[in-house]
Amino acid sequence: MLIVKETLGRLYLWQIATNRIIDLLALRQRVHRFCNTGRPLHITELYDTERRRLKTGLRLDGEALNSFEEKHGSLFPDIHDIHIIDELTTEEIIIKFCTIFNDGYGKEGVISANKKPFWEPILDEIISEAFSGEVKVKFNKFIEDAKAYRNKHGAHFDQESFIMTHGNKKPDEDGVIYSVGWSSALLNFNWDFVSDTIPVFNKSLNGYIKKLQKEAGII
Repeated sequence: MLIVKETLGRLYLWQIATNRIIDLLALRQRVHRFCNTGRPLHITELYDTERRRLKTGLRLDGEALNSFEEKHGSLFPDIHDIHIIDELTTEEIIIKFCTIFNDGYGKEGVISANKKPFWEPILDEIISEAFSGEVKVKFNKFIEDAKAYRNKHGAHFDQESFIMTHGNKKPDEDGVIYSVGWSSALLNFNWDFVSDTIPVFNKSLNGYIKKLQKEAGII
């Protein structure tokens, strides 16, 4: 009985993570719908025009920002805010999803340690119940891509994900002496596929949890 409770304890955390992912996917869709209204781009263009009028390359603040927003409405969210929100949302989806695979400590009688010998057979059963054929192959590919992104970019700034150039400047020169760029790895994910399959995965996970609860006499 204790082992079943420990397993359920870990699966409840998976459940919380996938529920949050579904919320984030819905948020992402709302952000895109708002962006498609043209408002973020329009306010950005007005803002850039105002900065040119004021002959400043800096962001407006204080009275200048207040005056702009009194005339045009809130600057937030401009197109740059939308891009940041979209990136952070999608990155958080990947990180939350990877909690299923990340090592985690357990507590006797409460929650199982999240090690591969624990999660792999359970995950295989949940995925097999949820998907078949090409969809199953693509979902497993998404898992591998998600783990790679989380480990190399999203949660750890691994050197493979970044391009760094060192430089030198003369004593009488100002300027940047290095540059750092990063890959747009999030763009490689098929978010339509993720949006379609995560709810199905979540339903299968919920079914697995109910099965264990019945076996343990909890429900």
